[in-house]
Amino acid sequence: MTQSRASLPEDRFLDFVKLAGDRTAAELGHLGSGPTVLLTLLTRRVTRQLADSDSVVLPDGLTWAGFRVCFALWVAGPLEPHRLASLTSMSRAAVSAARKPLESHQLVTSVGSSTDQRSILLSLTPQGADLVLEIHERAMRNATEALNALTLPEQHMLVGLLGKVVGDEEDASPAADG
Repeated sequence: MTQSRASLPEDRFLDFVKLAGDRTAAELGHLGSGPTVLLTLLTRRVTRQLADSDSVVLPDGLTWAGFRVCFALWVAGPLEPHRLASLTSMSRAAVSAARKPLESHQLVTSVGSSTDQRSILLSLTPQGADLVLEIHERAMRNATEALNALTLPEQHMLVGLLGKVVGDEEDASPAADG
């Protein structure tokens, strides 16, 4: 069964989301429409957030991957690449690729690991820490703007719900300060 574009008034995104949910319910009713609606909305928000993130890091010559590496080092301190990969949801290869330009711009340094002769330990330089703080402040202003549609309790609820969905083995409910 194919629906015509006439079913989608004025190409408004939320109308599309409703139509996607209705079509899913009609054709895959046993699965419900909730996951379709939720994932379509999440995809839209994530896509916008990634575009916003790129606009925040690119003026400083960083990629989003490079910033994620720097941010993780800023939060957690010196780390081995495999730990960075895990914390940033990146592959080891992506961490390695991000590391090289960060080192050449003197934002990150690497030394041999004292616990594993085959590995290295990455650290943020003072210049890297300053840049992370500057970029993170801009990113938080953008995120605050994006979340203004939610009350503070709704923001806390969203953090809790997303924590459950992410399903981190250690803690499904990260702390969120207003």
